[in-house]
Amino acid sequence: MPKTKTALPPAQNVAPAAPAPAIKKVNLAGIGARASTKTTTTYPVLPDEHGEVAKLVGDILDESDQLDALETSVTIKKAELKGMASAFYFTHHHGLHEIPSSIEARNGERQVLVSFQNRYKVVPDEAPLIALLGEERTARFFRQGFDLKISGDKIPAAVADTLIEGVVALFAEHGASEALTAISGIKPTKEFHTARHSALTVEENAALELVCPIVGMVKTKGRGEDK
Repeated sequence: MPKTKTALPPAQNVAPAAPAPAIKKVNLAGIGARASTKTTTTYPVLPDEHGEVAKLVGDILDESDQLDALETSVTIKKAELKGMASAFYFTHHHGLHEIPSSIEARNGERQVLVSFQNRYKVVPDEAPLIALLGEERTARFFRQGFDLKISGDKIPAAVADTLIEGVVALFAEHGASEALTAISGIKPTKEFHTARHSALTVEENAALELVCPIVGMVKTKGRGEDK
């Protein structure tokens, strides 16, 4: 009886395993990002019986426009000078291991320093780095950087001590205590900003300004014809 040939199963297309990423990153997807909202509000107008307010407002806006123009011009020229200095910086120091922090640019006896600090803008993704440097050098010279911020105001007071002690212990367990820092200070409650006007006298509010001044600023942007 002739033997029948058993048909081989069709070859299956197996996708190649994805290469390991050049930079190992911590998954921060479970931590909420802070959303920002903007609203337009009508504000009370400062009385101006003698025109003093109008004079100050006019001077502030006119001089702010002049200052903005000067700052823009200086920023453009600084960027141009930095571009010229950076070309020299990389060619002049190529192959060296001890690099000065700055390049001197002169105008006769006058001079400025173009500094190249060991600080870099954050790149959101490593893809362009890998395309330029390759995975090996990207993994060697780059790593993921991140900062975690804990809003102490949003931690229930009853569990705050226990929670902070647990965080400190956890970092110590992994030998990362130096990565944990804290800034502490006394600040008003969320309700104080509004309640102060009914809970304190005018004199008390004025005296409190010497101890815990309210943050105030003169804005020249985003109102009417302001840029």
